[in-house]
Amino acid sequence: MNLNDEQNYIVNLKLMKITGFYHLISPRAPKYFGFNVYKVTAAIEVMTGIFSIIMLFLSSYYYLDNTNELMSHFMLVVAIFFSTLKIFWVSRNSETIWNNMDMTCINFLLYTGHKKEILKKARAKSISTTILFVILWSSVTVAWSISPFFVKDVYLNIKFKDETRRFRYNSLNYVYPISEEFYNEHFLYFYVVEMLSVVFWGHGTVAYDTFVISICITIAFQLKTIAVSYISLNDKKGDIKNLKDNDLEAMFNLKLLIQDQQNMFKKIKEIYKIFEPVTFVQLAAQSMLIILQAYMIFINHYNGFSLLSVPIIKLIVTVAPNIIHLFITCYLYTNINHQQDSMNFALYSSDWTAMSINYKKMLLFTMRMNDAEKLKLKISLRKIVNLEMFASVMHLTYSIISVLAKSYGNTNTK
Repeated sequence: MNLNDEQNYIVNLKLMKITGFYHLISPRAPKYFGFNVYKVTAAIEVMTGIFSIIMLFLSSYYYLDNTNELMSHFMLVVAIFFSTLKIFWVSRNSETIWNNMDMTCINFLLYTGHKKEILKKARAKSISTTILFVILWSSVTVAWSISPFFVKDVYLNIKFKDETRRFRYNSLNYVYPISEEFYNEHFLYFYVVEMLSVVFWGHGTVAYDTFVISICITIAFQLKTIAVSYISLNDKKGDIKNLKDNDLEAMFNLKLLIQDQQNMFKKIKEIYKIFEPVTFVQLAAQSMLIILQAYMIFINHYNGFSLLSVPIIKLIVTVAPNIIHLFITCYLYTNINHQQDSMNFALYSSDWTAMSINYKKMLLFTMRMNDAEKLKLKISLRKIVNLEMFASVMHLTYSIISVLAKSYGNTNTK
């Protein structure tokens, strides 16, 4: 991959450069004392994430009588763990990811008759979608980072052994074993520590999610390009004239298309090996986050908080991108599955009836081979990542929140 050749790649190379993702996976990244500078930075982010998770767990002990803050800490543990996992997983599998990035090139496919306009549309879609998620996740990062300055007069009562200490509201509300006077007097120092944890979370989330979105769009549109070429392969208005007189050329073009398809299937298998474990954790994590955030919005509003209050705005700004991201993820995998399934229909839709028996045999063999391929991303033996899964998650979320809200309402009316 060449940073100076951005127009020939479907992925948003400029964004990958800004986030450092490109250099994290590149074997040509700058090194000092034999270490990849960006991998060292990723290791620091991972260690910061681990530190944040430990601090949140330890702090939770002091919030056992504060249900709202306890749920907030659990939500933050899930979110930071997932973001940390993403950075760790990319750093660990950087070589495999780099070796498969060539499929994002517009000129990756061998057959010269492909309609490149399809891939140019894919590039535009990839750039616009990744920018959307940069805005969404950045808004979450900013909201959690600056929230302490909008609630300067809010303090949390922390019960220690013999006393209750009042700590000023912070981004993540870690509990430190220090006096309230020292904490509140040096609040800015503690704020910087927690704000950096939020920023590292935002960076890891943006870098990984924009990469996955770009790859999914790339796969779907590369497969779509191959399918369109299958359909128009023997079109009399296409590249091949007088099919009976030029059967060898038709066979050659079909072989090129089959090779393009097999190359893409190979890339999909390799990239799915990387995506599968993270996607499994993602679906579980985002489902929990959506449930927790929606329930916390209900509790805060039920307890008298305005919908325009800082705590509720933070939660709304957070839950909306999670729902959108979950939907887009399921939609993109559904699109990939659809493009894979459309290969045989595309082959059948080509003008194969006028071709030789050898051509027909090759076509039939290809269709059988496609039937044997099972390239769908799964989180279990039967569960496929698609829009049905998104609908199932949202239905389950609604059911759980309804039960919890009713239970909370009954408890507080007694």
